[in-house]
Amino acid sequence: MKGDDLEVFLKLLTTEVFQSATDARDLLFRRDPSKSRSLFNRVTYISNQVAQLQKQAMEKAMRNGPNRESLYLQGLSSVASRLERISDLLLNLDRQAGYLTRISVLYPYNLDEFFKEILFGLEKIFPAFVQRDVGLAVKLGQVEEKLDSCYANRFARLIKEFGTGSSADDLVTVIMIVHYLERIGDIFLEIGEKIIYISMGEKIKLEQYKALGEGLKATGESMEPASLDFRSIWGGRSGCRIGVIGHHDQNGEHSDQSDQTVVFKHGPASKMTRERDNLALWEEIRPGLTPKVKAFIPAEAGNEAALIMEFVNSRNLQALLLDNASDEATQGIKAAFKAMFTLWRETKIEKEVSSTFCRQTEDRLREATTLYPRLMRHQGSVGNWKLQSVAEVLAQAKAMEESLKVPFTARIHGDFNLSNLLFNPDNQKLTFVDIYRSRETDYLQDVSVMLVSIVRLPVTTYQSRLRLYQVARMAESMVRAFAKEENDETYKARLAFGLARSFVTSTRFVLDDRLAEQMVSRARYLWEKIISHRSKNLGWADFNFSLEILEIYVD
Repeated sequence: MKGDDLEVFLKLLTTEVFQSATDARDLLFRRDPSKSRSLFNRVTYISNQVAQLQKQAMEKAMRNGPNRESLYLQGLSSVASRLERISDLLLNLDRQAGYLTRISVLYPYNLDEFFKEILFGLEKIFPAFVQRDVGLAVKLGQVEEKLDSCYANRFARLIKEFGTGSSADDLVTVIMIVHYLERIGDIFLEIGEKIIYISMGEKIKLEQYKALGEGLKATGESMEPASLDFRSIWGGRSGCRIGVIGHHDQNGEHSDQSDQTVVFKHGPASKMTRERDNLALWEEIRPGLTPKVKAFIPAEAGNEAALIMEFVNSRNLQALLLDNASDEATQGIKAAFKAMFTLWRETKIEKEVSSTFCRQTEDRLREATTLYPRLMRHQGSVGNWKLQSVAEVLAQAKAMEESLKVPFTARIHGDFNLSNLLFNPDNQKLTFVDIYRSRETDYLQDVSVMLVSIVRLPVTTYQSRLRLYQVARMAESMVRAFAKEENDETYKARLAFGLARSFVTSTRFVLDDRLAEQMVSRARYLWEKIISHRSKNLGWADFNFSLEILEIYVD
């Protein structure tokens, strides 16, 4: 079966589902056993046709191998599957209507409003798909929004009608009917997003696409899907979607022209708002160290927002280290700490606050325990020595940390790890990204995160691990000199707490059991050394530990 034949197949399929929708609508207001059987037969036929279409699409994709057309065929199969789901929900409407004591119960709820949107959407699916029309795909998403609104209105009314003398059984049945109608809207949204995926070659939610369009419009760029190239890039665990938006050149290749390419970041409104504000603050304090904001797209309903930022043509320090470009990475780390030393001095506030590394560890311990339950919960004894679980050792260390004070606060990055530092060795350009966690606190928060982000990298050869250790020692020596200049007498104690925190919580990013085990053992060592030190009534300024703790072997 040729591609054109498959498209004809899809058109016939959408026609069948459209007719099923009109039949289901009619059956809700005029019960007819013969028409119910006809609807059942039509839905069965649709299911068989979907199976045949998917089989043909899969065989064609396997013959052609991975390419742009295989993505199209995958999308074709996916849309057909969702059309089948719509037909199943339409059949459920007829079944639910059979439970009503009288069909007139449905009359006050104006279900025609639902079907008007459903039929509109069904008419748009085929042209949207074959033309890869993102504009029509957006309209499919709008069908979902309208059906949601219709459902919310009816549901609120139905809830009020319980206890007013109406038949509870009938009201429950009506709720089920409007619920099935609302679920059809969810499927339209899925189809719309699938069409966007096929058009842009990148999976992107409709809400993200709309935010992208608004953001590009605000920057003066056009939103022509055919000319856009969306490429997902780095992302952490913050729930944000990040991508580079560029334009295709005349050959259809991606173009990284700095005046056209931008970074799109979409995520929880609170995080996006905070990052926007932090970017503005950093631009005021340290101009040029962070990307410029080109547009901010606020949340429509308080859920998610987006940022459009300038694109920086640099690599992150993690990529440089993993590519054995340690000299370049070392240059970048030195530049990053020098920039932070200046920032910390400029934003320094002479006030004592409590150290909170153990509390932060507690907040993230559940995730680490989920990944490595044996490491976190392991207990036992060797002779008279009892091995406590991570949580037990942490609790003792936390009680002791309460007396440890931070001598001054400063503005920190907040997630100062290798992947959030971009560096161009050619022009020595340094850029900090992902600063929504930036705040006034202990500067050693940044230091401990950076050091552990170096030693946790997934390399296994002796030489590679030795190189990471040397880079981490170099970075720590720079910070130690800064702490001495600032008369920070409890530097080593707070660094121990910070490293222990980062060793444990960073196991969330580690997939190597041996590496995770060594990281947890180092956190244990630091906490136990702290507990032993304080049990002797020694002061925090006298605390010390060996920096060999930054050397990890996983051979």
